Amino acid sequence: MKKITFVISEERLHEQLSIMALSATLKNAGHETSLVFFETDPMNKHKIVSALKEENPDFIAFSFMSSVKEQYLELGRHIKQSMDVPILIGGPAATFDQTLYNWDDNPFDAICIGEGDYSIVDFVNKYKYGISQIGLNNIILRSGKESHSNVALEDLVDPLDELPFPDRKIIYDKDDFLKNSRVKMFISGRGCPYKCTYCFNHVYNSMYKGKGKIIRHKSVDYFLEEIRQIKMDYPLEGIIFEDDIFILEKDWLAEFAAKYPSKIGLPYMCYVRPNLVNRELARLLKISGCYSARVAIECGNENLRNKILKRNLSTEQIVNSCQMLHDEGLKIGTINILGLPSETIENMKETLEINRACNPDYISANLFMPLPGVELTSFAIEKGLLGNEFSSPKSSHHVSEMKYPDDVKKFLYPFKALFPIMVQGKYIGKLFPLLMKFPLPVLKMIDICYRVYRNKKFYPPVRFSISDKIRAFRRYIAIMTD
Repeated sequence: MKKITFVISEERLHEQLSIMALSATLKNAGHETSLVFFETDPMNKHKIVSALKEENPDFIAFSFMSSVKEQYLELGRHIKQSMDVPILIGGPAATFDQTLYNWDDNPFDAICIGEGDYSIVDFVNKYKYGISQIGLNNIILRSGKESHSNVALEDLVDPLDELPFPDRKIIYDKDDFLKNSRVKMFISGRGCPYKCTYCFNHVYNSMYKGKGKIIRHKSVDYFLEEIRQIKMDYPLEGIIFEDDIFILEKDWLAEFAAKYPSKIGLPYMCYVRPNLVNRELARLLKISGCYSARVAIECGNENLRNKILKRNLSTEQIVNSCQMLHDEGLKIGTINILGLPSETIENMKETLEINRACNPDYISANLFMPLPGVELTSFAIEKGLLGNEFSSPKSSHHVSEMKYPDDVKKFLYPFKALFPIMVQGKYIGKLFPLLMKFPLPVLKMIDICYRVYRNKKFYPPVRFSISDKIRAFRRYIAIMTD
């Protein structure tokens, strides 16, 4: 038996589903797992190393996005100065960020590409320092000859019911905020068939071509039992289904709608795609217990939306889908990206207008976040709008390194901060030339306060204590402003 210690060194509002899944698989294979987590002062590296020494693991594991890559590189280097323990990394950055494969510049011993459920078990079972070729799928070793282009990939996990339920205990034992939250995240399946250029799925699907079905769902009964067990063991009054698109398979949704109300019966939020929404599907969502649905608009200009982002959605489809969901009494949230490569001020105003036509209850306005390896980032680089070597911002609430024209650069953040209230109050739009002159801290606070206020009305209705609200607000501010 080996011991694997995961490290989370940044605050979160929701569970990290990847670590819970990997921990469950490792435990199921007879290994021990633990977590080092710091709610505050995330870069106090000495405390993290001290905690790791107390855990005394055989392996240390990180899972992170490129937006926090530098934080984990620095932490890994610090760990290596004090401990001779192999470090394995996985997640989106490990899979798509080519800069991490430079062994001279990183402290890691192995990189896991793609789905790691079974690969991490194989790695833990076989890995030894100095062994360069040990036949590990999905794994690139510092001491080996594998590269991102030639690493062998395991077939995609199918059926998902083969996997054990996610190990929530590993997170909840270290973070009582997440343990006691009355809203928790679940995921019913894996995979997205669409080719949106700002998202990693089109690259992921190309990597896994011929390696199994891209779209996989847990069986309804398996999924409901997973939720039921958490409902029995922890506070749970509302659910967020974190699937990229919850409504991909209508037959699955119909069975879910028939069983979920009696077996679970909690209000939930999910993500939908406009071209899949019809009146029958909207009705299934309603009778199953859906409280709110998020619809990705992304961009109001059809040419940008369909030629550059490859969304293949008409304005009519978007507006009609929102109307059908409204007709069933569901709350609607829209998701938008501002500051896209080649986007003009007029294009962003088109995004404002389509949102007004959808009459949403909640509006999310995000800034373009260039991610390594995806098509839209390559487009920005080819157009000279982004350097070949760039850093992803910490979140989509931070302005990236894009080379915007001066007028767009001046317009972008104020428009993003005021976008939601301009959708819901047209008079605010008339005042925008004045409001955009507010200092940046004021604009950020307007943005934060709107999101917190509307979240309360849009997320599944649950009871939160005053202390929970304060802690959530503090974490949210840290994410938005750091």
